[in-house]
Amino acid sequence: MHLKGTEYWPDFKNNILFLETCEGTEDPMKGQKLEFIDVYLTDLELSNIFNEISGMIIGIPFGYNKEETEQFKKIILEKTSDYNFPILFNVNIGHCDPIITVPIGTKVIIDSFTNSFNFTENAVK
Repeated sequence: MHLKGTEYWPDFKNNILFLETCEGTEDPMKGQKLEFIDVYLTDLELSNIFNEISGMIIGIPFGYNKEETEQFKKIILEKTSDYNFPILFNVNIGHCDPIITVPIGTKVIIDSFTNSFNFTENAVK
């Protein structure tokens, strides 16, 4: 989010947005506060990102208990309810173990009914 408005801000048009939670600032074993997640998603929405992306993949929430994970999911669904793209939740990306390395710029197919995504091309040519 700190790159917004700079030459480093990515082009989101027809791309998949990968999101993850990381360690919180107060306790490195807990995830970021849910209020921060709400603010970040609002920033993305107001930046018109949700009108541009083709899908969203959200990593396993870091350091959240079951109740916080459900609140996190609720925030995501509320912020994206006016948009039509698939969302995968609880994917092994980001701060988790095991972790999937996702090559940037590789084409994927998302299936939100089976909560899966598949690469449709090789990452290295």
